[in-house]
Amino acid sequence: MGVELATDRAGFHEMEEVNFSDSELVYHVRHALQSVPLGDSDSYDQLIGVLHHKERLAPDEVALLVTSLKALSGAVSCIDMVHHKSLLSSIFGMSLWNYGPDVMDALLELILSLAASSGNYLDCSLDMLVSNFMPPYSFLDLLKQPRGLTRKDQVLSRVHSTLKDIADLVPLAPSRLVPIVIQRMPNVFTKEPLIMIYVENMLRLEGGAIRELVGNMMLVALMDRLVDLDVEIAWEEVLQDDCSKGIFEMELEDMEEPADDVENDGGELHRGSLSRKSLGGNLIAEKLDSLMVLTFEHLESCEAGGRLIEVFETLVLSFQTTVLNAFKSKFAQFVMFYACALDPENCGVRFARMLADFFVCSTFPPLNRMSAVAYLASYLSRGKFLTASFVANILERLVVWCLEYCKIHDGDINPKAHRVFYSGCQAIMYVLCFRMRSMMNVPHLRSQLLLLPLETILKHPLSPLKVKHFLRPHQ
Repeated sequence: MGVELATDRAGFHEMEEVNFSDSELVYHVRHALQSVPLGDSDSYDQLIGVLHHKERLAPDEVALLVTSLKALSGAVSCIDMVHHKSLLSSIFGMSLWNYGPDVMDALLELILSLAASSGNYLDCSLDMLVSNFMPPYSFLDLLKQPRGLTRKDQVLSRVHSTLKDIADLVPLAPSRLVPIVIQRMPNVFTKEPLIMIYVENMLRLEGGAIRELVGNMMLVALMDRLVDLDVEIAWEEVLQDDCSKGIFEMELEDMEEPADDVENDGGELHRGSLSRKSLGGNLIAEKLDSLMVLTFEHLESCEAGGRLIEVFETLVLSFQTTVLNAFKSKFAQFVMFYACALDPENCGVRFARMLADFFVCSTFPPLNRMSAVAYLASYLSRGKFLTASFVANILERLVVWCLEYCKIHDGDINPKAHRVFYSGCQAIMYVLCFRMRSMMNVPHLRSQLLLLPLETILKHPLSPLKVKHFLRPHQ
């Protein structure tokens, strides 16, 4: 019955025509709620009609809605999940984007009261707030205008403030919030503006007041979605203009030169994006492009705020469990590369050593080790921010491992049985193609390279130079 009345203005006008004071309206709302179990739902239906009124509200209608919401905040103890389902559905179904600041504040006060009053309403309250991370479709064009951006700020600032207030009042709230945010996260086919604004909110949680409780999971979920987008993109769909040119326009390395100069080793990695010209209208690739730029900007803010290392630890774990295992990943790893470029001495070194550790550890699956050394080869080869000395040391570690492998294995070429070894050898050759000049220009590094037993490895009966390419496509 309440749903039927919600579609017209009858209930609204009945309440409007009675000149209640605020205290009287609170009493009226309590009475309406308590009367439902007794079989009297007239006042209750009128109340729902007020909440469901979605046409443009006149000032007096706004005032009644605000007062009704505030009255409900004072009567949450009278709300019953069984008898007041339609009321709760109306409350949790309201979109903040449809109202002005006064209604927003009154509605969020009610949501906070519900979340704090009973564990029964906590998940619904959090879900309602997360649902407001994205505007209704009708707002997409409005977001391109100043008044739309103003509404966006009004809504999202209040949403995050309320999430913080709920977390303060209900210690369990952050642990309940995380799965809700992940479950509501848009899929790869969602319109770009919507997925962008949703991820903005995730990153706001990661860097906000409750980041210590939810931040790491926001980054993990974001990296998962980046990989989901990445693997949807086929090379032939994006490299339409020039197949020999890298699609990612980040200055990791000058692809026109096979080796870099020593003075470039400390060069910066500039924030870039996928080339829109090369995307060929691929909507998935364009979403990935936009999300990665958004992620880069967030990493920059983390670095400016002195918490990049903290965030980087989460990225490393996510890389190990997600990116490292994604065979068709082509671009998502650049999030890691960019974080490393922002802090070469800490993040940059840590990442390379992690990859090297992964490769040499026999307890990891062969495919993971091969992927790790492939990423390592790409990273060492193109990261201008990595010093020639550091590259030489990591390279020596790979050579030592390959030499030890040669000492304990014999026989002819067997790509399947010795695939980890062949991947290591090819990674060494790959790094030398890009970085040999910079290392040979430094006397002590030149001596270090000349002492490496490369000839022993390359002339071993396993014949690594005769085995076909093992590095992953992203190399």
